[in-house]
Amino acid sequence: MKAMKVILIATMLVASNFCSSQQWITRNGTVEFFSATIVENIEATNEMASGLLANDGRFAFRVPILGFRFEKALMEEHFNENYLESTRFPNGTFEGAIANWSDAFQDGQSHTVKAQGILTIHGIAIEREIESTLKWDGTAWIVQSEFTVLTAAHEIPIPKMVREKIAEEISVDVQMTLSPR
Repeated sequence: MKAMKVILIATMLVASNFCSSQQWITRNGTVEFFSATIVENIEATNEMASGLLANDGRFAFRVPILGFRFEKALMEEHFNENYLESTRFPNGTFEGAIANWSDAFQDGQSHTVKAQGILTIHGIAIEREIESTLKWDGTAWIVQSEFTVLTAAHEIPIPKMVREKIAEEISVDVQMTLSPR
């Protein structure tokens, strides 16, 4: 009987802790990338990024690689088949926590924060610290971030014949609004 009470109390404590943990989510965040070279600029947009932010600053974001749209269909085909190998590596992810997370961020002001975690692209996971802007608008978190991705660091193959057309450093821009879950 005493063991049953302990189990019941422990279950209630875990459940109350879970219920009090606020989370925010998005399923339509925007990720854009830009590759600038002397020969050609390449850009693509993906509006299918999903993300989760917990009230302790932990986060997880996922971007389906097949969701990137290009100006030219042939660029999109090469991107998915030859470079990012989308069927083999269907998602890019970033998981971690915001350094120095604080409830004081909910003051309606923009705050520059450091998102620390593991960025995985093309199956290669790299520890990163990415500066971002975080703003509470009264109902949702608005996240903005700009950073670069090195193609060599993620072992993204670029054939010699197109090396002049694809930058070794890709600019990435992220815009998300995370609403209560």
